[in-house]
Parts: sequence; structure tokens; C-alpha cells
Amino acid sequence: MAIAAISVLTLSLVSCSSPAQTFATDGNFLSELCGPPQLRVENGNQAAVCLTKDGDAIGIVGDPTFTTTRKTDAFRLDARKCPSDGRPPVWLRYYDGPNMFAKNNFEEISFDLPVTRSALPAIHDAQSLWDQMTILQPMPVFSDVAPTYCGFGGTKTLWANGGFNFELTAGNTGFDVGDAREVVPWNSPWQAGFNDELFDGWTAYPLMALGNGAGGPPAGYAVRTPGSTDDTLAAPDSVMHAKYTVDNDKQIVVLELSYNGFTSTYAVPQQLFKEKFLPAAIAAGDLAADDKQVGQVNDFMWRWQLFTNTLTIQKPTKPGGKPIALNELPQYFPNFTAYRDIRATVKGFPGVNNPDAFENTLVCAKGFEMYGTLFDDRLFTDLDDYSKWLNIEADKTDPRYQQWRCLEAIARARLQSCVSSGSEKNESGNAWTVGIGYPNDAILPQCDASDPQTAAVIAGARR
Repeated sequence: MAIAAISVLTLSLVSCSSPAQTFATDGNFLSELCGPPQLRVENGNQAAVCLTKDGDAIGIVGDPTFTTTRKTDAFRLDARKCPSDGRPPVWLRYYDGPNMFAKNNFEEISFDLPVTRSALPAIHDAQSLWDQMTILQPMPVFSDVAPTYCGFGGTKTLWANGGFNFELTAGNTGFDVGDAREVVPWNSPWQAGFNDELFDGWTAYPLMALGNGAGGPPAGYAVRTPGSTDDTLAAPDSVMHAKYTVDNDKQIVVLELSYNGFTSTYAVPQQLFKEKFLPAAIAAGDLAADDKQVGQVNDFMWRWQLFTNTLTIQKPTKPGGKPIALNELPQYFPNFTAYRDIRATVKGFPGVNNPDAFENTLVCAKGFEMYGTLFDDRLFTDLDDYSKWLNIEADKTDPRYQQWRCLEAIARARLQSCVSSGSEKNESGNAWTVGIGYPNDAILPQCDASDPQTAAVIAGARR
């Protein structure tokens, strides 16, 4: 494939206080400076970014001069506060899992993302964003049952999921930042070649996010693919390979992305958060010195989460001002998304996918979350709880009730379509796969305004 067929966002990081410095070096520079051997680059198809413990961001491109760019003081703890009314910043934010929890720190996780164009929903308007996402997150995950419906920023939610997350975000748009700062991947080695507004392929990049959202260190290289039309994965450009490496001795997390011969690598040290993140968060009053999240940062304990679908609709109207029709809701969800050939090793447990190393693996019902102004201030983290609310507590006369029913039907349909070959009941050494979705043209009666029962609900005559 020609180099123009894969490209990287070229915008520079806006949060740095000093100009970038560019100089020539060799392909070993980042490995020697930051530690992980994966940061070595050898040719023009390779690039890498690392952050130092002092908060400098350094990137190297494998061009003939191994051009290296440094941004000093790149780390910023600048969380956007929640609105004064405490209302969610989005109309709908939806997640479906599954999640995976190991009993100890990971050492390595690798998997493939099928980047088939037919799996992606169309970009209907600028107010809807779709991604799938994997997160390495300090444990215990969700140990504090704190509301996350206030968005990605603010003391109410910022630390609910642990101090920070190491994320891989992939989809037909960039990261759905909600009310957080815009995410700008840094230091592009390849020429941009797609219109961001109309792009219908895949974007993927690593990000270290603070709390529930973007912020702090700059995002790594963004890999742009046109998306294969071949769902059988026979085409060489239809799979993006990802690999997390957790260096438990040096306390460094590395994420490597590979696609059709191109590789980008991103590394972040735990020391950065011990020295830069914790003091700033405590001084700002967002964390107390004895908070459990402080211990999570200092102890370097991580878990991995998979989200096959994260959907954000910022407003309940289209750009033309018309409300989103009931039968339009399903089209915002992807046909089918998957993680394939998952291979994980866990510290203290021999082999790959050792069943003894996991509390649970790839359980389709885990990882569900739904909230937004569509539900006022309600947060649902369990589909059965949502169903109970819908059937027993929800106001049946509310005009949004028809949309609430439709969303339950979508969630049920996606859960029923979930396939998983990964389980702690399987023998060690077997690769795992998980996928979830449904055809966008599937007719769900709850989302069809002409369906007799749905029409009766809309008219207020029946539940």
C-alpha cells in the first residue's frame, strides 16, 4: 500500500508552553532515554513517542535523519469543571463491554482490531461520535461508586475510575472528548490524506487520560486507515495489531500499533504521575493525600478493560434542528466490532491466557454504561437495572419513553449478538476473541414508529 493510504493527524499539541525543538539523532535515541527497547525506530515506516518522568514529550520518526522533536513541560493537569447545574454534557453516552479483570498486573497484552469499513456506522452529523476503546486502568476499577454522568471533567467525577487511564481509541472519528479538552495526537511522521469531517475509515491512537477523560500528556501518533471492505480479514490491510507492554520493574507502560507495515509506539512512565500528577491533584483539592487513588498510582497496579462500542451523541437534534427520529437511533451504532487473537500474560502466572490468572474474562454483560441528558441525571451501569427502571419507575407519559424503550432493545440485541471465545474456563495457551453488534438495517419493533405497540406507546395508550 502506498504511504498516502495511511496517515497521521498533523496538528501540534496546543497545551505546551514552549516551542518544539527538532534535531537529528539515531534510531536508538528514545530507547536509551526512556528505557523500553520497543521505542527503537529503524526506517521511515516506524515512529515513536515517549514521555519522561519530568513531563517532556519526545518523538522520533524513522526518516533518513531520524528527526526527533521535543516538547518540554508537556504534561498539564488542567481539568475542566462540571457545569454549575451538574447536568450531563451529552445527550447520550453509551458503552458496551465486555471487561476483563486479571488477579495481578499484566506483562503483555496483544490483539487485533478488524478495521473493516462495513462495520462502521456512517457519520450522520457532526454531533455523533463513535469509537471502540481498550483501557489499562489502575485497580481497583470502579472501587468508588461515584457518578460519571457529569462528563470527563470535574472533582465530582475526575478520579472516579482511578487517577489515570492508558487508552487505545479506534473508530471512524477521533476520541469522543465530551466536555474535556480536545485531543490532538502529536508529532506526525506521515502526511495527512483524509478530510476529518467526512473520513469513513478508521482512526486509532494511544492516549493517557486523566480520570474519566482526555488531558495531561499529549496523545501519541494517530494511525489513519481507509478501512478494508473485506470482512473476511483476507486482505492484508484489514487488521490493526495492538500490543500493550507493562514493564513492572521500570514501571513503564508501552502501546504499539501496527498496520500494513507501519508501526507507531507510545510509552509513559509511572514516575511522571507520582511526581507531576499526584502533587498537582492534591494541591488542587481534587485528591486527598490518603485517597485510595493515591495508593493506586504509587503501587503500579493495573487492570485491562475492553469496550467494543462507545457512542456519544452530543445533542438531541440534527444540525438542521430536527429531533433524532425514533427509527434513526439504531443507525448510530456499528454493525459489528471485535477484538481478535487476544493474548495476555499476567505477572506471576506462566503461559498465555492462563485461566488461573483471571477473575473473569470477556463477559459480554460487563462494561455496560449509559447516561446523558436523555435520562436527566440517571446513570445506568447494568442493563437489568435499566430494564427495571424502564418497566417500573420510568414515567410512561414522558415523550422520551419511546426512545428509552428503543435503546433497551438496541442494548439487548447487541448483547444477544455478542460472541466470546475467551474464558477462564478455557485451557491455557488458546487465543481469545470477542465481538458484538447487529445489522444497522435490523428492524427493532421498539424503534419502529409504525409498529402497533410502539405506536400505542407514542400515543400514550399503552405501556
